[in-house]
Amino acid sequence: MAPQKPRITLVQNCVKCGRIYKVSSRHKACPKCRKLADKHPCPLCGNPKQRKSKTCFACFRQSKQFPYSKKKHIDKSGYIYVYFKNHPYADREGRIFEHRLIMEKKLGRYLYPFENVHHINGMRADNRIENLELWINKQPTGSRAEDVVKWAREILEVYGGVSSIG
Repeated sequence: MAPQKPRITLVQNCVKCGRIYKVSSRHKACPKCRKLADKHPCPLCGNPKQRKSKTCFACFRQSKQFPYSKKKHIDKSGYIYVYFKNHPYADREGRIFEHRLIMEKKLGRYLYPFENVHHINGMRADNRIENLELWINKQPTGSRAEDVVKWAREILEVYGGVSSIG
């Protein structure tokens, strides 16, 4: 058996930081300095971004949120939804239906979980405020009279003397 030649490991000083690194190619800078050279500051927040990107990943994700992005999507049921991860009632993917947002804007508050927004003309993509009605599902079925009166008082506290939102 022939003796094996010893492996020669070349090391070099980085021209930018002076750090010693193993040479694997003809680069003059160490891998860390080369990686930092590919990063540029984000124009919005100043965090590092990739060379060809316009913004950093955090600012990119923020720009896809509803108040900043007007992009809308239609689900398979025909409802329009937008991405709004900061909304308290958004699903796990950060989606919320647009008609709920429009009704919340009209009321000036978040909708309660027992409230629904109904499309008057039945067209789920028609989210004009004139086409939307606020419905509530919180109603006792098969309850005692005392419970129904108590429930009616709760509803009057929430909605006051308002008979219609329109």
